[in-house]
Amino acid sequence: MTGRVLAALTALAVGTVFLCVGGLSVLTAPAAACPALGTSGSAIASYTAEQLRNAQIIIGVGEQAGVPARGRVIAVAAALQESRLRNLPHRGSENDRDSVGLFQQRPSQGWGTPDQLTDPNYAAAAFYRHLLRIPGWERLPLTVAAQRVQGSAYPDAYAKWEPTATALVLRFTAGTAEGLCAATRWTVPVKGPVGSGFRPPDRPGHAGVDIIVPRYTVIHAASAGTVITSKCNASTGNCDVDGSPAVKGCGWYVEIAHTTGLTTRYCHMVTRPLVTAGQTVVAGQPLGRVGSSGNSSGPHLHFETRVNGDAVDPIAFMAARGAALGRNER
Repeated sequence: MTGRVLAALTALAVGTVFLCVGGLSVLTAPAAACPALGTSGSAIASYTAEQLRNAQIIIGVGEQAGVPARGRVIAVAAALQESRLRNLPHRGSENDRDSVGLFQQRPSQGWGTPDQLTDPNYAAAAFYRHLLRIPGWERLPLTVAAQRVQGSAYPDAYAKWEPTATALVLRFTAGTAEGLCAATRWTVPVKGPVGSGFRPPDRPGHAGVDIIVPRYTVIHAASAGTVITSKCNASTGNCDVDGSPAVKGCGWYVEIAHTTGLTTRYCHMVTRPLVTAGQTVVAGQPLGRVGSSGNSSGPHLHFETRVNGDAVDPIAFMAARGAALGRNER
C-alpha cells in the first residue's frame, strides 16, 4: 500500500492537481463537524483565498495519492506553522537560509530546486513522501511526525495548528469527518462522583482525581491514542491484591499517549489491564476494571491528564473537550 502511494506521489510531484480553486467550491464536509475543534472551524473563515487555495492543493495531493486523512492533517499543520499557508519565495535572510515555499523546504538539503519547491504540488508531494517513509507515522503525535519530516528548530510549535488543520481537511475532503472526529473525540473513562480532587491542600502531590465507582467497573479510554504503559508498579510487587495508603505506586495501571503531547493515566485496576504497551486504542475502548491495587484505600479510578508531561486538573481538561467528569465531592 505504501509503495503504491509513494509512486503516486512521485507522479503528482511532476503533474498538477486539478481542483476548482477559483471559487473554492470543494466544501464537502462542514469544518465544525468535530466538537473538539472548538472555534477552529470559524477561524479559517478569515483566511485569504491564497491560503485556502494552498491548503486545498496540499489536501488534494494527499487525497489523490491515497494518503490517509491523518497524513493530510499533519501536512497542513506543518505548512501552517512554516508559512501560514503562503507560498513564500526565498527571502535571503540569515534566519531562513535557503528555505522556500509552503513548507520552507531547503534546496541545499536535497528537497528539490527552488522552482520545484515553490510549486505547491511538488512541495506537498515531497512532504508526503518523507512522511510515509517514517515507520508507524500514523501512531505518532502530530508534533513528532511533523518534526521528523521537517527538522524544525521549534518542534512543539506544530501542536497548536492541529485543530485548524483538521478543520481544513474536513472542509476540503469528502468522507473524512467520521474518522477524524473519532480521533479527536473525548469521553469519560467511568461515570461516577469525584472524591479526592486535583492537588487539594491536604494532598498537594495528588496529580489526578479519584472517581468513585464500584469494583469491576469497566474503565474506558478517554480518547484515541497509543498505549505507552500497561503494568504493575506497586512497591510491594503484587498488584493482584488490594493495596493500602502504605503501598506506593498506581498498582495495575495504563497510560495512553494522545495527540499533541497529551497523555492520560488510569490507576488502581483490579487485575492486569486488557491492553498492552504499543497497542492503538479508540475513544471508549475498555482498558481494564476498577480495583484498589497500589496506593489505594478503596475501589476507585485514579485518573490523570497531562500536557507535555505536566499534570493538569482533569475536571477542567475534560470539560474543555466536552466530556465532563462527575461532581467533585471535596
